[in-house]
Amino acid sequence: MKNVLFIVYYFPPMGGSGVQRPLKFAKYLREFGWNPIILCPEPGAYQFFDDSLEKELSNLDIEINRVKANTPFHKFGIVKKQTGLVTGMLSKILRPISRKVYFPDNKRAWIGPAVQKGKELIDDKKIDLIFSTAPPFSNHIIAQNLSELTDIPYVLDYRDLFTGNHFEEHENKSRKLKKKAIEREWLKDSSGVVVLDRFAGDKIQEVLSSDSLNIEIISHGFDQEDFDSHRNALLDYKSGKINWLYSGLFYEANQPDIFLNGLNELFIKKPELRQKTHLHFQGGLDSRIKKLISNLGFEDMVSNYGYLSHDVSVSNIQNADILWMISNFSENLKQIKSGKLFEYIGTKNPILGLVHPGEASKLLDDYKGGFHAAPDNIYDVTNTLEEVYELWAKGKIPKASTEFTEMYERKSLTNKLSLFFDKVVENAQV
Repeated sequence: MKNVLFIVYYFPPMGGSGVQRPLKFAKYLREFGWNPIILCPEPGAYQFFDDSLEKELSNLDIEINRVKANTPFHKFGIVKKQTGLVTGMLSKILRPISRKVYFPDNKRAWIGPAVQKGKELIDDKKIDLIFSTAPPFSNHIIAQNLSELTDIPYVLDYRDLFTGNHFEEHENKSRKLKKKAIEREWLKDSSGVVVLDRFAGDKIQEVLSSDSLNIEIISHGFDQEDFDSHRNALLDYKSGKINWLYSGLFYEANQPDIFLNGLNELFIKKPELRQKTHLHFQGGLDSRIKKLISNLGFEDMVSNYGYLSHDVSVSNIQNADILWMISNFSENLKQIKSGKLFEYIGTKNPILGLVHPGEASKLLDDYKGGFHAAPDNIYDVTNTLEEVYELWAKGKIPKASTEFTEMYERKSLTNKLSLFFDKVVENAQV
């Protein structure tokens, strides 16, 4: 059994989508010959904590090393403080301030403690490989520093782009150049890079144009055990209606307005459909969205569950009739940004994706049980919604492809990661 040092910031008891990928890799790696040793910070202040993920982790018997970090989220001795949802105008104000003050991100103060503890672990154990998953991208600096100190190869996992990040489209030229310079360094020294899709791989390769990177594509996915073992649904299912469900948070570019307004346009055209509709939201709605729902007169047809633990949210998506998502980033961003799409796929339920043409729309086509419409075209959204209602009334909503769905199961994806780890280590020993 080979040992891999996992450098990860978002980890249980933290909740949310950023936790899922490293947790599920760690869960299954030992089945494929790799023992994960986790290096992460104490939780500090964070939006949400998830007892179900913490329980899942405790049942795995994985070695976890938590270090004290001096980030803004760990000041004043705060440990595991839930901060709730930060969206809307407050988010727009805080994010650019944070970018100006901190580089590469506001988690940089955990680099020093992590390198110190990581070096102790490497001295004490036989570590064969270092694996860093980001964001935050401070993690990649930790991996690079540890590799320089120990000559152990490292693999970088990109859940988001660093250079060309979709949340930082308006950053100044100086910061862009600074980011590209530091990214070149950690890429140049790396032994492998894991990305979600080919678009991300090509963009990261452009940063290091002079050398060819060892890139492996491993998408987000779903854990079949989550679907098999939990029956904790809180969904207030409305019989005789289409029960739509949106799972997750809404970010700056991804808001529910066009979906809600598209429905409203459809109801104006066909008023009888309003009585056949119920909308479920899990993850949290801010005051602006609640006001929009009120202005449209939708309050009686909306259930808002707020943030739910992962086991409950998975049960809910299994029990809804149709799942929907939106990804309204630039059309030039062909990446599949939404991890929730893959958990949706795990349900085999119908999915509506409000997405630009690209990887996500192709995925929905291949899924067979998917619909998609442009996230910035209300006519397209309204027409697609009308199509969905017509098919539903006739009992002709298309069925998902089971063969396609199985490609995104977490255990299978982890096996792919383990094989990549094997090749990296073999190449390093040559």
